[in-house]
Amino acid sequence: MGYFLAGDLGGTKTFLALYAATEQGYTLVREQRFANSGYDEFAGVVADFLHGSPEHPEIAAFGVAGPVAEGRVRMTNLGWLIDQGVLRQQFQLAEVLLLNDLVAVAQAVSILAPEDLLVVNAGTQAPQGSMAVLAPGTGLGEAYLCWNGTEYTPFPSEGGHADFAPTSEMEQGLLSFLRAEHDHVSYEMVCSGKGIPNIYRYLTEGAGMQVPAQLQEALAATTDITPVLVGQAREKEGEVARLTLEIFFSVLAAEAGNMALKFLATGGLYLGGGMLPKLRHAFDSKRFMERFTDKGRLAGMLSAIPVRIITTERAGLNGAALAAFQALQKNRHR
Repeated sequence: MGYFLAGDLGGTKTFLALYAATEQGYTLVREQRFANSGYDEFAGVVADFLHGSPEHPEIAAFGVAGPVAEGRVRMTNLGWLIDQGVLRQQFQLAEVLLLNDLVAVAQAVSILAPEDLLVVNAGTQAPQGSMAVLAPGTGLGEAYLCWNGTEYTPFPSEGGHADFAPTSEMEQGLLSFLRAEHDHVSYEMVCSGKGIPNIYRYLTEGAGMQVPAQLQEALAATTDITPVLVGQAREKEGEVARLTLEIFFSVLAAEAGNMALKFLATGGLYLGGGMLPKLRHAFDSKRFMERFTDKGRLAGMLSAIPVRIITTERAGLNGAALAAFQALQKNRHR
């Protein structure tokens, strides 16, 4: 038996878990959430988690919200610089893996339980077909998986920063509105947590839509307008809120279709991130698939692709755990 550590590092919180390897696989020993605001560096979080623990991990894997290069990553929102070599020495670990957070989610796709998935399109999964993961959250994360002959291997992507391509006059107006403020307008600026406020501002400031006084007051009293808009969309006078969400989902579906084409994701398209589970009641599967498949001559191929929403918030942690377990197994067989 051996122990390994896994973690999911977001912009505001860190989720760490210790696991024990067994003959059948691995089991959870304990886990803990940490508020990142209480720490100057990630090593402090790990030290607090391991302090006084009788079990010491051999391997660690962390999914991190940021691009990983040469075993290092700097978390933009925190300023934390995480170096796998430094962590390995500091905590006397045989190996430390740093994964982009979407790569960690992609790693978990193969082990997600049916209850962790919401079916958008049943489709027909092609054996060993490539898979793609699209995750709207604070930003817009993208990753993909390819079959290497024995198993699926996840790969990172920064596709969320690709140029936003409007597909309607309304979206063209949105692009023009945002280009007046930014040199570059990406998909992330439209279909992510920051995208919903951008769409709302365009509709009210650019397109001149009227906002009910009640909605104005509610928006002025909060720093996160998304839940307010979701609630207003159900009301009789919620036209601007409904249209905001319609544009958000339309652009998300179009980019999901783009990913499915670019990676030939006949194995499935998975929607992750923290936003969609909170927006489930506003999500229209039929309308989403209409936009997803609206790709001309390849519409038929896209209609056969399975589409799922990942509903568990543990996907990133589970993926990091699987990566750590696989590394532990390889170390044991060397």
